[in-house]
Parts: sequence; structure tokens; C-alpha cells
Amino acid sequence: MHLWQYAAIFLSLALASYVQTLTGFAFGLIVMGLLAALDVLPIESAALLCTLLSLFNNSMALRGRWQQVDMTLMRRLLLFSLAMLPVGYYLSIWLGESRAPFLGLLLGVVILIACIVLMRSPAPRQTPSPNWQFHVAGLFSGLMGGLFSTNGPPLVVMLYRQPMTLIAIRCTLLGAFLIMGLARMGLSLLSPGRAGDHLSELMILGAVGAVVVAGTTELARRRPPPISDHNLRRAAYAILLLASLNLIGKGLMA
Repeated sequence: MHLWQYAAIFLSLALASYVQTLTGFAFGLIVMGLLAALDVLPIESAALLCTLLSLFNNSMALRGRWQQVDMTLMRRLLLFSLAMLPVGYYLSIWLGESRAPFLGLLLGVVILIACIVLMRSPAPRQTPSPNWQFHVAGLFSGLMGGLFSTNGPPLVVMLYRQPMTLIAIRCTLLGAFLIMGLARMGLSLLSPGRAGDHLSELMILGAVGAVVVAGTTELARRRPPPISDHNLRRAAYAILLLASLNLIGKGLMA
């Protein structure tokens, strides 16, 4: 790898961890979108690196805030998420073996749809959603998490509609991401696929990246930017939109 590739990886990780610490989501989307669009790592390797570092980032962001997690809602979301996670994971291995351009195109479409859905900013409900809606959100979240380690959008849309405080929403999201990340990492270790063949190299890269994530997460906790949450989201959506269009274009050309 060249120096610019390392710089691209670490800058992507820094940006993603900064945004997720402040908003409660977008780590996987930003990392996967940027790394795949820049052709820095294969999608399978980028997903594994994203899983490794999202575990670290979510643990740091949740430090001292576990009491804010709504365990009941998190269990509802995880019921189907964890069931669908292996389906998405093994589908990614099958697609990645000989259909890498299609996998990149699919990632671009997923990011584009997620970006559009997240930009809608649904109004909070007066009462909690019925259980079946949590289960549907969990189903799609598990599938996306298995495929690309980007399980956030369905859960984000679901939780931001609930009559909850903002800190409870963000902490519940981070808790769900942490558990799903552990499950995906377990799948990677049990049946690694192509990315797992280079697990030792990715672990070294992840160790260095963890320092970047730690510093950026702590910076976001202590020194949040002097901009509104709305404007921060708009900036994140713009990055995701550009990355998704780049991936879709590359997939169509291939």
C-alpha cells in the first residue's frame, strides 16, 4: 500500500468516528463508502476493518453512558438483526468471490437508499411503534450489517421516530451496533472468507486505526463542533451521496 492509501484509511476513520460520536450513527456508512469509492481496500476487507473499529468506537462512545440504553427496545431490534446477520455475511462472501463489481454497485445503491431515507428526518411518534416495525427494521439491519457492516440506517430511522430523549436514542443505537459488531466479528473468525485470509494484516491496520478512532472520539466528546446537529447531518449526507454515486458509476462501467 502507498502512503496516500494509509492516509485515506485513517482520515476516513477519523471522520466516521467523529460523526458517529456526535450523531449516534454513520460510522459504517462513511468508512465503507469512502474506502470503497477510493479503491483503498477490497469491500470484504473494508467491512472487516470497519467491524473491528466500530467495536472500539462504540465502546468508547458508550463509556459511562450504559444507563441511558433502553434495553427493552434494543432487544426488540436485535431479535431479527442477529438472525439475519449470518445471511448477509455469507451472501457477501458469495458475491465477493467472482462478482466484486456487482458487490460495489450494490454497496453504492444501499448507501444511496440509506442516505435518502435518513434525510427524511421522520417526526417522532407520540407513542412507541408496534413490535413488528422493530422486527422489520432489525431484519434489514442484520442483512445490511452482514453484507457491508453498515447496519445503522434501519435502526436509526426506527429509533428517531420514538418518543425518547436524544441521548437515549444515541446510546441505544450504539449499544445495538456494539452487539451486532461482536456477532459479525465472531462470524469472520469462524468462517473468514477472503478478508479473513489477511486478518493479521487487518488487525495491525486496525490497531493503528484504533488510536485514530480513540483520539477523534475523545475530541468529539470534549470539543463538539460549533455547528448544529442538523448541519452536521447535512455534511455527512453529502459525503455519503458522493461516495454512493461514485460506486454506482464504477459498477455500471464495470
